[in-house]
Amino acid sequence: MVLRELLARTEQIDDLRHLFGALGFQAAWEPVPPGPWLGPAQAEAAGVLRAALVARHEAFRVFAIEARDPERAVRAAAQRLAAQAERGLACALGSGPRRLVCASWRAIARAGRDGGPALRLATIPLERPPGGSLDTLERFRPLPGETPLALSLRIGEALASEGVTPRFFRAFRATLERLTDRLVVPRSRSDRHTLALTALTRVLFLYFVQAKGWLDGDRRYLIHRFDDSVATRRHFHRQVFDPLCFGALNRPASGRSGAARALGRLPFLNGGLFEPTALERREGPARWTNTDWRDAFDELFERFHFSAREADDAGHCVAPDMLGRVFEGVMDPTERRASGSYYTPAALVREIVRAGLTAILVQRFGLAPLAAERWMHDGDPPDAPPDLRRVAVLDPAVGSGAFLLGALEELTRLRCAAGEGPAAAVRRDVVAHSLFGVDLKLTAVRLAELRLWLALVPDQDETDLTLIAPLPNLDGHVRQGDALLDPLTLARALGGGGATIPAPSPEIERLTIARRALFSLAGPAKRRALSELAGAEGALARRLFAAAVATLERRAAELVAAGKNRDLFGRRRGLRPDERALLRRLRASRRELRVAARRLSREGGTPFFAFESHFADILARGGFDLVVGNPPWVRGERVPAQVRETLATRYTTWRPERGPGYAHLPDLAVAFVERALELTAPGGAAALLVPAKLASSGYAEPLRRRLAASTRLERVAPVAQLGVFGAAVYPMALVTVRVEPTGRERVATALGPKAGAPVVPQRALATDGPWILAGGATRVARHLRTVCPAVGDRWRPQLGVKTGADDVFLVSQPGPATRPVVRGRDLRPWRATPHAHLLWTHGPDGRPLARLPAELARALDPHVERLCRRSDYRRGPAWQLFRIALADAPHRVIWPDLARRLAAVVPDTGVVPLNTVYGIVTRAADDAYALAALFNSRWLTALARLSADPARGGFRRFNARVVRGLPLPPSNPAQWRALVDQGRANASDDDAIADMYQLEAADRRALDASAADPL
Repeated sequence: MVLRELLARTEQIDDLRHLFGALGFQAAWEPVPPGPWLGPAQAEAAGVLRAALVARHEAFRVFAIEARDPERAVRAAAQRLAAQAERGLACALGSGPRRLVCASWRAIARAGRDGGPALRLATIPLERPPGGSLDTLERFRPLPGETPLALSLRIGEALASEGVTPRFFRAFRATLERLTDRLVVPRSRSDRHTLALTALTRVLFLYFVQAKGWLDGDRRYLIHRFDDSVATRRHFHRQVFDPLCFGALNRPASGRSGAARALGRLPFLNGGLFEPTALERREGPARWTNTDWRDAFDELFERFHFSAREADDAGHCVAPDMLGRVFEGVMDPTERRASGSYYTPAALVREIVRAGLTAILVQRFGLAPLAAERWMHDGDPPDAPPDLRRVAVLDPAVGSGAFLLGALEELTRLRCAAGEGPAAAVRRDVVAHSLFGVDLKLTAVRLAELRLWLALVPDQDETDLTLIAPLPNLDGHVRQGDALLDPLTLARALGGGGATIPAPSPEIERLTIARRALFSLAGPAKRRALSELAGAEGALARRLFAAAVATLERRAAELVAAGKNRDLFGRRRGLRPDERALLRRLRASRRELRVAARRLSREGGTPFFAFESHFADILARGGFDLVVGNPPWVRGERVPAQVRETLATRYTTWRPERGPGYAHLPDLAVAFVERALELTAPGGAAALLVPAKLASSGYAEPLRRRLAASTRLERVAPVAQLGVFGAAVYPMALVTVRVEPTGRERVATALGPKAGAPVVPQRALATDGPWILAGGATRVARHLRTVCPAVGDRWRPQLGVKTGADDVFLVSQPGPATRPVVRGRDLRPWRATPHAHLLWTHGPDGRPLARLPAELARALDPHVERLCRRSDYRRGPAWQLFRIALADAPHRVIWPDLARRLAAVVPDTGVVPLNTVYGIVTRAADDAYALAALFNSRWLTALARLSADPARGGFRRFNARVVRGLPLPPSNPAQWRALVDQGRANASDDDAIADMYQLEAADRRALDASAADPL
């Protein structure tokens, strides 16, 4: 308990003295200059503010670092320790969520010789740390008489034990691929993959269950049964595994055969996981040889320890919370990028779920904000707590079930704090009545079900197997389907109708009763309940299909009638091209629904998932109380063109900006936010993890406008990236309530209790342009926007040259037909350092050369066919370059697209900026130098960072939109001349520039604090 309390009280690096003192180290406090210690570049890159020696054990030293990027800072410190062969540990504190990051190093051997150092890193939550994290800390404790070397090696092992997670992923994936390849049928590899995953999922669940001693009292039941099968020359899969799953665990003891009873004392765990899937029934059972199973046990299951309690993993165990990473791990990287599916760390899930639940406690149940926060964060319920038993939570892109698990934990905790119990009964009731999920991938649905089942296991400590509650049936709660685009909602959008709330009806009542009955049934009764649920959904779908077809026919008839209307001269008006396209889509949608209706009549089951048919009872009461999750982040160019067209029809905020290329295409997350709001009940909340660029990108402006004007924004909180979050862009927590704003709302810009979070007024976000989330800086930026002209009023920022084939055009050595080039990484304030040269194929007039000189021809002629296939090529010489205006301009200022700060430079004549560089062409050299002085000032960097899209490692995208909106000082020739002089001297006078903008001391402090200034 001491460590847990010390972690909870740790707010700054000074507090780490007490933590390591409690671990047996000698507390110390000796400040360390970050730049000389880590190196200026490393310290600046990690945003290190200060560092200190906080504890020691003889020559083993513990350093604490305060930094904006704690993971990067401790890695840099560990590398510094390794470079000097020093024994020590580097620690830093992170926020959002609050965490302690520790890193050290150890030498590794490669091919019989000493290798380089291997860095070891662990992240420990400061609030409610799991048992494994506490165990890791305990293993840092020096032993009596232990040498610094021995302590260093032991701490390295403790940090390395965190690697059980990636090692398990790799082993699981390798085993899955091997078992998939060993199957001969079915022909589809996807089906074989699904069969193998189903089998491994069952074994995985049984390893968690046997860890509780539920399988004949043997905590190594499966491997012992397998060894017995090998010793007696029996087929393990046919004679043990199949009877275990389909003859014992899915049947009460009284209904088991003699062969099943021979497997020992086993609990009745119900069907679901332990009954043949539709694919298994269609294709027949998939079975593997004893050799295959030997490999699976040796290479995967027997290499790791399993614990059903996530808090008791002791640092070495595979715990249920790792299954989310398994889901990510079994996907190919290309598939993961295409689907936008990424695992979300548990600590981040918890904070987002808490923020969403707090919002509905206030807005839907009427609690005072402070009372809601005390109940949520401190476990202190109000005197008359509201009834949470009917709260409905939806994850529309459920993935591995992380957010449903988070909602399960938090709702159980709230209800138990209010006096309900026991916890096992409350937990089961939450699953029965409050949790719903949808995912496009069947794999995700199965893993989400598995995690929910596992969440019900730890609270059951029964030794009498007959008292163990069977697993519930989740068929009515977690569904496979497309939450974003289904034919019914698309038909309604095409027909001009908005979202409708189903009215209570006998069919909806039938659906509610069928789902509740199915939850706890088994055997024949379960099959009858499944049939009844499918019948209820089918009856609703039949009525919905008929209504949607009628809407489509009515709209099509209106279009046809409009086309037959006659103008003043008696000629038929006809249809415009867009009307003809709409008529084609109306008829195609009608055909699709008619086919679905015929299939429904023929087969009895609904042919696709739709909220209006499958969750009609929830929608009939207004919608879900909380829609929560991490919806797919898929960049617009990765969305198929036909899907983009459908999204633009279906969602009013998914509207591509006008412009060439793909930058104007919205992320798929935009549509998910709009869909979440549709599914949320009045007074309910949507709490989503979305790309942070939704707060700044131009394509998301319709969504931002809608959110700020028609909902109450609770949180818009950029989240510092954690090492375990796999996406390449920064995440942002978005929590909004479906209630009309009053104009007095305050929006928190961080997670955690809202009372202690920084806030901005919602009305400050109800303007065009990006959301500026830094409180004081919002006021400064808005003021400057109103009193100053913008860069875009006078100049047009543009991208540099695009070759479309860098490997063809770029060479390492200069020549008579080359020009030096710079990329974004080659630029620093005032300095451009070319590292390559470009084969220049254009003449002094900017046009492509009609004939190439011999040297260029030798280099480019072998690639002519490829050059003609470049996406920007239309006609003309194959060797032409694109967007060369910035390269040929005599006067220009340029800066990198991706950087931690604006870094402007007036390049030498002849230098060619490539397309990771932006620039402005000016008529006079003086203007270029003046702009360079402005852009390199701390104030313009701060203002630019406020609206620039964040990227990994503290970088920002300083694109044309960002720079176009930057303010220029009010017109004053003397001041402009001063800026020219500063630019020519390669030095920005920050104080003088602040005076030009009339920035008060408070304005300067606000800009400095808000933009995490890297200077």
